[in-house]
Amino acid sequence: MGAAPPAFTPGSFLARLEDGERAALLELGSEHAFPSGAILIFEHELEEPVHLLLEGRVKVTHVDRHGRELLLNIRDPGDVLGELALIDREPCSATVSTLGPAVAQVIGSGAFRAHLEATPRVAVVLLETVAGRFREELSTRLQFTESDTMGRLAARILELSRRYGERNADHTTIALPISQQELATWAAASRAGAAQALQAMRELGWITTERGLLTIADEPALRARAG
Repeated sequence: MGAAPPAFTPGSFLARLEDGERAALLELGSEHAFPSGAILIFEHELEEPVHLLLEGRVKVTHVDRHGRELLLNIRDPGDVLGELALIDREPCSATVSTLGPAVAQVIGSGAFRAHLEATPRVAVVLLETVAGRFREELSTRLQFTESDTMGRLAARILELSRRYGERNADHTTIALPISQQELATWAAASRAGAAQALQAMRELGWITTERGLLTIADEPALRARAG
């Protein structure tokens, strides 16, 4: 397998493809630049095109029966978006929108499906990617059933640190790509509960916060609390 371009997140769909496979797939669609806050995929829509994220980050959200927007995940360069609707031909299960400017290769669902039928190894890589996501989400759900708000929030902060943290000698700084409200729903917590947990973490000296930034000062304590 060829080396993945450094811009793609390790383990992502595009990073897992060989160079020739990736090039052939990207030839199918057209490259589009999106501003911050743009919606790439609409929840409940049918036949949305597949998006291959080349630059930037997006958030995956779902609106519950009470009308609340819940953050399900964040996707990074190299990720495939809209793959579940492509596989089962059901309406899209979530909305995908940009967290800042982003660039994606947009491919019609019919063309993408035909390409998968003609290239079995690419189809297998896609299935492996989807399976990996489900395993990760199941592991997180199992962990969350045994955690309180602070434990769940600590786990999400550690995930943000792993993905976006800038590590220094004795601390890690994270330029938060999401709001406190989104962080709360991602941790399956209320906004008030998340605010109280963050305040407790600050008082314990585990983290410091300022607008748009969170710094981890005591990672071992956070890991112990996350379980």
